[in-house]
Amino acid sequence: MTVSGRKKLARKKPVKRSLTSQESVYIRSKISPKLKWMYPYLVKAKRKMPSLLLPRQIRPFRPNRKKIMRVFGNIYFDKRLIVLSTHTQVTCLNKKGKLRVKKIVRLPNARVLDTLAHELAHLRYTDHGYEHEEYTKAIFKTFDLKEKCPHCKGTGKIELESKP
Repeated sequence: MTVSGRKKLARKKPVKRSLTSQESVYIRSKISPKLKWMYPYLVKAKRKMPSLLLPRQIRPFRPNRKKIMRVFGNIYFDKRLIVLSTHTQVTCLNKKGKLRVKKIVRLPNARVLDTLAHELAHLRYTDHGYEHEEYTKAIFKTFDLKEKCPHCKGTGKIELESKP
């Protein structure tokens, strides 16, 4: 190679590569392996809402049969930890009239995501109020969840709504 050929190679500028939408969003939250299916939903939400505050950790919770639990999710503000229930309890009345746990059933993913949206809204608005409810609905809409229409036998899609 000649000297002039080396100079031409040295003058070439490096090609700048633009970031794709997949590379621009990086979730730093530690997510439990049982909840790894919700990672794409968090990426969608963060891409559509860049100002969305995310927790440091998300972990699952499964209630037991000994104690009646009516909680679907919880947030610890000091650690920025979100605990989501993946199962719920089916209760019944026994002969004495006391409420007992009959069995434990898995929650649908839409319900778990609705709880996640509710707890993420607590990072912005700590109290339950109008702003918190609207922010929860906005986060839930970014997940783009669709459900098959029961009337047209699954050919159409219905958007799911957040349930407070």
